[in-house]
Amino acid sequence: MKKMIRNLFALALALCMLGCCAYAETAEATQPTATAHKAVDVVLDGSLNEWNLNDPIVLNDITQLVRDYHFWNGPDDLSAKVYIAWDETYFYIGADVTEDSIFGAIEMLPLDGEDNFEVYLSTDPTADPARTEYGVNDFKFFLIMDGEYWDTAFDRSMVPKDNRQRFISKGMDGGENVLEGYEVATTQTTTGFIYEAKIPWECFSNRNIPVYTPAVGDTVNFNFLITDISYPCPGTEYIPQIAWTGSKAAIDTNPSSWGRLTFAD
Repeated sequence: MKKMIRNLFALALALCMLGCCAYAETAEATQPTATAHKAVDVVLDGSLNEWNLNDPIVLNDITQLVRDYHFWNGPDDLSAKVYIAWDETYFYIGADVTEDSIFGAIEMLPLDGEDNFEVYLSTDPTADPARTEYGVNDFKFFLIMDGEYWDTAFDRSMVPKDNRQRFISKGMDGGENVLEGYEVATTQTTTGFIYEAKIPWECFSNRNIPVYTPAVGDTVNFNFLITDISYPCPGTEYIPQIAWTGSKAAIDTNPSSWGRLTFAD
């Protein structure tokens, strides 16, 4: 009888492990993948001329709207091609944004109610891509598009307290730049604006969280969201948001609903 119980337990354990592996493989298979190319002579001048533009992250479809989609008037109202680059010191973002009312941000609005980029980034390539809870190295940060002050903020509220490692939310009341060393340049275009920025990898670290140094072949969970307010004033009710992948509720709680970002040459 004891032998039978041990055999049944072993079988149950094996089935459980098989199921977990199958779920992880399924989750990873459904996550879209983007490529971050190695930054070569990138100059922040509001031009993407020196960028590798072969693999854009495209946000332009109604299925990518995660809030107030009925107030989105199509790609000419809000869409973008986003490019990610990297080196051992900086995380780079380049974007060609189509928007009919650029730089709609004022301090009295909540951060997710003014023009911004919301970036979701893991700095742990060994983390399970199918994890359904934010971990120590999962970050959500805001890049405010106001055309002048370029405020930034970290939202760590979705990270369980024990996983925060003293890296807590910063700048969520607005009016701050919490990304030390963040540099940005933009150029207005006939359809919107070009955006370039670099963020030191050190921004995603503290005494308890080591600085991440990417290597070719690393793959991490990642997502990108744009908020577009057409009329930047208090009381604005409808503010469309478009994301690369996933629903707003999911990506704010569940990293398995993000996409994947691979670091390449």
